[in-house]
Amino acid sequence: MKAEERKEIETNSIVLGLQRLRERVTGRTLYYLVGFAALAVGVVLLYRYLTNERTKTRDAALIQLVNADTPEKLKQGMEDHRGTTLGRVFKLQLARHLLLSEGLPRLGTDRTEDRNKAANAVAEARTYFLELTTELNQKDEPALVQEAWHNAAEAEEALVGFPTAEGGTDSRGSADQVIEYYEKAAAIFPDSEPSKRDKAKADKIRANKDQFVATQKAIYKPRESALTLPPRKGEGFDSLFPKTDTGLPKIDVPGLPKADTTPPSANTPTIPPPPAPPPAGDPKSATSPTIPPPPAADPKKGPDPKPAEAPKADPKAK
Repeated sequence: MKAEERKEIETNSIVLGLQRLRERVTGRTLYYLVGFAALAVGVVLLYRYLTNERTKTRDAALIQLVNADTPEKLKQGMEDHRGTTLGRVFKLQLARHLLLSEGLPRLGTDRTEDRNKAANAVAEARTYFLELTTELNQKDEPALVQEAWHNAAEAEEALVGFPTAEGGTDSRGSADQVIEYYEKAAAIFPDSEPSKRDKAKADKIRANKDQFVATQKAIYKPRESALTLPPRKGEGFDSLFPKTDTGLPKIDVPGLPKADTTPPSANTPTIPPPPAPPPAGDPKSATSPTIPPPPAADPKKGPDPKPAEAPKADPKAK
């Protein structure tokens, strides 16, 4: 009995509360509640839309980075995302490509045009790496900053002794800057092996700076081409096959006796050549074979009689 009374009291309390709420939420208050609910739903939908669009944009940029396999595509990505982390990644990839693919491997070519293109690529990569040392945050990305300083030092080192013009005495790189860049790279993670190597290289160049510059200039010294220079005395075809007194080249063939190419002198006895054989069929020659003519026919006897024919066999005889 008490449980039924308690349930009835609770039901009456709920009904009474709903009635009081309906009495209070009337007119303008109801509109406020409906509007607030609609605004909350709209905010949630807008947040989800913006999140999806941001995800699509980020995915498209990553796909663009993956497909950027040429310098033109890397430069386009760098311009499209300038000032962002992704834009700096595009610049880092471009600098790596210019230095390691188009620059350093082609600096040793003999063609002047190709060598100048490689030097320009190295100089452009050096510019990008130096920009990255200030754009990247060393606190958040110390490894990338160290790589930028190290690669800038390698690019600067490769340009030491390379003249700005063909045959010039100036240099597109500075040994002092090479030392500075290697030391800045070594200052990041100083206890690591790469930093120790960079420090040792900077100390080595500082101790032998004049020799280092002279060696670099000797590497890029213009080379003489054998196709454009005339052969010097003792070189070329004459050195391989010297001429004799007769004007003909002296060629020794292995396995054959050497021919005597000395010209005959006045005191050297000469041997007359053997006589030429007479023409065939000459009757005056004793050595030529003679063929007797056939016997002449006797005019008194007339022509030779017809030779007797052999008797024919009788086909009936058995």
